[in-house]
Amino acid sequence: MGLTRLFWVPEGFDGKDGAYVAYPLEHLLGQVALESQAARCTVIGEDLGTVPEGLQPRLADAAMPGYRVLLLEREGLRFRPPEAWPALALACVTTHDLPTFAGWWEGADIAELRTLGQLPPAAFVQALAKRDAEKVELVAALKREGLPAEIDEANDVPPEVLTGVHDYVARSPAILVQAKADDLAGALVAVNLPGTNTERPNWRRKLAVTVDELLKTEAARAILEGIRDGRGG
Repeated sequence: MGLTRLFWVPEGFDGKDGAYVAYPLEHLLGQVALESQAARCTVIGEDLGTVPEGLQPRLADAAMPGYRVLLLEREGLRFRPPEAWPALALACVTTHDLPTFAGWWEGADIAELRTLGQLPPAAFVQALAKRDAEKVELVAALKREGLPAEIDEANDVPPEVLTGVHDYVARSPAILVQAKADDLAGALVAVNLPGTNTERPNWRRKLAVTVDELLKTEAARAILEGIRDGRGG
C-alpha cells in the first residue's frame, strides 16, 4: 500500500495532525517490475488493512500477487471457503502482525493486551468470548471441507486443527502458500504486537528451536502434513 500513499506527520505534531500523501503508483509499479526482473524474484504486494480503493485490481493488472490470510478472510465471523480465494496471491494462516496460530487459539494475544493494561476487564471478557465464537466458526469451516477438527477444552491447539488450517489455505487456488516459522516452532507469543513500542520487545524475540530443529517439531509435522494434503501431495 506504500506504493499508493503514506501517512505523514509533520515534525513536532501528533498523529491527529497527519495526512495521507499520494505517491506515483504507476511509476512505482514499473520500478518494482523492473527490479523483480533484475532479481528474478516474485514481489508480493501487501494489501491488508485499510486498503485504498482500486489497489487490489491494479495489483492484479500488474500481475503482482496479493496477500490472503486465513484469520482475516471472513465475512463477519464466517470464514470464506478456500475456493473463494484469488489465485494471484500468497496464502497463509497468520502474519507477523497477528498472533501466532497457537497464540490465537489459546488467546495469548488477548492475555498479553490485558497484562499490558490495554484491555479493561469488561473488554477482556468480551474479547475472550469473541475468540471462542471465532474458534467455533473456524472448526465449522474446516468441517465443511471434510477436515476433522474439534475444540480442545484444555485450550491447546489440537494437532488436527493445526493440520486442518494449513490444509484449508493450501486448498485455495493461490499460487503460493506460506508456513510461518513461528507456527512451525509452536510459538505462543507473537514477534510483534502492533500499537506497542517500549511495552514489549517487538522484533527481538528469538525462536525457541534452532533452524536444524525447526522442521522436526510436532507442530511442524502437523503443518507440513496439512500443506502437502491441501496441495495434493
